[in-house]
Amino acid sequence: MPRRIAFLAAAILALAAPLVAHGDETPGASPSAGAETPVPAAGDAALEVLATGYYQAEWKFRPSDATGVGIHTYDDQLGPVTPAAIAARDSRLQATLRKLQSFDRTTLSLDGQADLQILENAIQENLFWDQQWPTWQRQPSYYTDIASDGVYRIMSRDFAPLDQRLRSVIAREREIPALLAQGEKNLDVANTSQVVASIGQRDAAGAVDFFTDDVPKVFGHAGAAALQSQFASANAAAVKAFVQYAAFLKASVVPRARGSYAIGAANYDRLERLQNVSDIPLARLLAIGEADLAKNKAAFVATARQIDASKTPQQVLGEIRLDHPSNAQLINAAQADLDQLVSFIKRNGIIDLPQAPIAKARATPRFQAQTSFASMNSPGPLETKATEAYYNVTLVDPQWSKTQAQEHLEFYNRPSLVIISAHETYPGHYTNYLFNKEHQLSLIRKIEWNNAMGEGWAHYDEQMMVDEGLGSGDSRYRLVQLSLALQRDCRYIVGIQEHTAGMTIDQATAFFMANAYMGREPSYRESLRGTVDPLYGYYTLGKLMLLKLRADYKTQQGAAFKLNAFHDAVLSHGDPPIYFLRKFILGADDAGSLL
Repeated sequence: MPRRIAFLAAAILALAAPLVAHGDETPGASPSAGAETPVPAAGDAALEVLATGYYQAEWKFRPSDATGVGIHTYDDQLGPVTPAAIAARDSRLQATLRKLQSFDRTTLSLDGQADLQILENAIQENLFWDQQWPTWQRQPSYYTDIASDGVYRIMSRDFAPLDQRLRSVIAREREIPALLAQGEKNLDVANTSQVVASIGQRDAAGAVDFFTDDVPKVFGHAGAAALQSQFASANAAAVKAFVQYAAFLKASVVPRARGSYAIGAANYDRLERLQNVSDIPLARLLAIGEADLAKNKAAFVATARQIDASKTPQQVLGEIRLDHPSNAQLINAAQADLDQLVSFIKRNGIIDLPQAPIAKARATPRFQAQTSFASMNSPGPLETKATEAYYNVTLVDPQWSKTQAQEHLEFYNRPSLVIISAHETYPGHYTNYLFNKEHQLSLIRKIEWNNAMGEGWAHYDEQMMVDEGLGSGDSRYRLVQLSLALQRDCRYIVGIQEHTAGMTIDQATAFFMANAYMGREPSYRESLRGTVDPLYGYYTLGKLMLLKLRADYKTQQGAAFKLNAFHDAVLSHGDPPIYFLRKFILGADDAGSLL
């Protein structure tokens, strides 16, 4: 997947997708080992050596990614963005790819075979976004992301004393002017989409705000006066560079951008194969999404009628949104929901939670609050210092209008807050993180994250938890769950249609409004996200694959089937493509379809 747009995409994700949590000391049982215990083979060690060299080179090329996974060797760098540096990286990727393709697979265990394919596909995807659809030439936000993410990742975790991290921020900020200047030279305006260029312009303006307001709030009082003087100079230069970059995009890129954001059917099909391993024809993929949308839409309407047949579905959902905690109650309400989720999971045998304190809810730090409603901040997979995990819930900004504050709190209506927390924490992303931490995963499995598996699992949890009785039969919980499913169904279809069938932004916006019952502004933002994240249907796609896997596993197990054993097995292997997850759980000779 290409680099996400740092500020707009974060806001889209926050407005449109739910997020998660953290609480008191309540250990659970140790998870079971999964259906198949990995058996190392002779080639697995050699593959690990190859992977280690690959990641070390990648971290040096893009140091902010190293910071994100917990490697702090390059915290004072942003990495090169010249055409020569990118070409050298691609040559290295090609050389690694050749080694992987010539690897003797007979020397690998099933896990090793999966790891080899995962790494090979990850490299193929990187090469696609560097060469076939070069984001470094067609997405102005490519450079905004590198600069902003590089500083944000230093800010967001306490892996070192504040003054030490400030020194890293200063070093990275000093590289920003040259990075953005090189970005101006690299951009291929003729092949840049005007929509993507406009997004880039807004992202650059967002970066100005980020470096003007958010970064000084965290580092403005760290260290001695001499260090603060260096920071003031470096930060001012970064702000000035982003002002100039935004002006350049507005004057020289947006008016002249004539390219298309649509990657085309052949490229879309290729990316889906890299994500899923198994080939799913595009026509079938679209038909599956349309069928799921129709099913969920009918269920949404029927559920709304059960709640109040005298009102439209939109009116019923609107009334549910009015039942929310106050701003002063919000953090405590989120914490209480987490405690209840953990109790519900244990009482109903949903999954064997690893030994860990219940996640703790806290107010989103101010420097993150403008781009997030709620978020799960877990450590990087290789982090050894800042190992705490936070569930951030954003409070009302005192400067907001009464209307803005009310709309913000309506997002946290009581049924929605519980569903959001299930997605993000129990048994969603945070539980997934805990399983990954507890199991002895290979380096490849620690680093690589398959979108259909990771987001599919969390989205699957929303439906599964309500199916298992979350909400005690209150139809409001089902309606909220279905509203989120409709949103993800629309992403699935819009991603395909925008990139393979000529769907416009206006048409995509109208599609979200008509089929997910969303307002115009969030629908528009969703349609914009689709232009830069073509496969953002992976929420629904992964959920449907997991439901199919569960049905096949249940058939295999017969009377011995246990839901918690299935869930333990799913999370015991990291986040591989579900193609391999089927082999881990059903057996190496599984030849069943993904859908």
